[in-house]
Amino acid sequence: MKTHPTFLGFALCALTAAACGSPEPSQEGTGGSGGQSTEAESGAGGANTTGGTAGTGGATGASGASGTGGAAGTGGAAGTGGDATAGSGGGDGATGICQFASGLNIAWVNFANDIPNPQISTFETIFKNTHDAGGRVIRWWLHTNGTVTPGYNSDGTVKNLQQSHVDGIKAVLAAAHSAGVGIVISLWSFDMAQDNAMGAAAYNKNLMTQDNIRQSYADNYLTPLVKALKGTPGLYAYEIFNEPEGMSTTGWATKWKIDISYIQKAVNQWAAAIHDADPTIPVTNGSQTMDYRTKYTDSALIAAGGKANGTLDFYQVHFYQQNGQGNNVFANPREHWGLSDKKLVIGEFSIDGTSPVSGDDSYAYLLANGYDGAWAWAYTADNRWPSMQRPMNNLYTAETATIDACP
Repeated sequence: MKTHPTFLGFALCALTAAACGSPEPSQEGTGGSGGQSTEAESGAGGANTTGGTAGTGGATGASGASGTGGAAGTGGAAGTGGDATAGSGGGDGATGICQFASGLNIAWVNFANDIPNPQISTFETIFKNTHDAGGRVIRWWLHTNGTVTPGYNSDGTVKNLQQSHVDGIKAVLAAAHSAGVGIVISLWSFDMAQDNAMGAAAYNKNLMTQDNIRQSYADNYLTPLVKALKGTPGLYAYEIFNEPEGMSTTGWATKWKIDISYIQKAVNQWAAAIHDADPTIPVTNGSQTMDYRTKYTDSALIAAGGKANGTLDFYQVHFYQQNGQGNNVFANPREHWGLSDKKLVIGEFSIDGTSPVSGDDSYAYLLANGYDGAWAWAYTADNRWPSMQRPMNNLYTAETATIDACP
């Protein structure tokens, strides 16, 4: 189960860094994802700090060719530790995807409010503790619910990117790079349709459903951001949404719900904008369960949004026991799901919810059974740090060369 701050909790977190959160089970029709907005304490072994969500996968191993230069969805020859699916998807074929992306979720330090003024010392603690345990990729949420960034004009269009936003994100990426980890920037969460979105909720709905406003986000904010961050050390990938199914008609959002075709269109068009601005950076999307896995294939996304390069470079899916055994990645190898054209990362899961596999063996199980990454939920929420420390370290001890090839 994952929890998100309420409106009051968000305000308290932003002003006092107090622990907060209201329970929202991550379960279709009732739940959500997220973590508590508390600061990390320094010290050996890590602290109880920030929660988040995750997802990232990788293709090539050390010296493996990424498969760029081929047609979308094909891979180049794999080098040592590489994989035949390297470079698949994403139109031009993104480079730099890890063979196995081991890591965890932060989600946030201050819910929806890390930018423009991130608490860098807190991030540094999280990054160091993760790296020391063998983690190399960390998922972090940016806009989340749209209350602070990106910002809207009076006509509902998205404001131009502010330099302070770029500077704040670059500070987080610099801290990550210094610690030896890479960041997946998750742009939006289903929280954009939750009560905690407050006055931004109506703007967010228009963003999702009106073509000109959706395009204004790509033109005014996303494209300039991707160009500004292009080549920045510490950046691993972009994620379009965290569990967007929560704001679909079958989801659990509290303010509004939309047909999933709008979500597919946004994923397609914003992924295309990212690939146009930086063809080398991978793009993913964090799906709630395997039930939705066919919604984000190349053909499904292109049909929804019309952009040939608006596809994912790797799949990312989440699993919690309450979502049902039919979705259990710890009871089925990767090939069971039929997503053979791209890497598949398990972007969220709880260390205490990996049955029939033990939590300590969860990361190693995912690698051994064909998955391409593992990001436990979450550093400071629910099943907190150091719950994932030993599982990550067990994998690192057994597969040091593979993990050290990432990011």
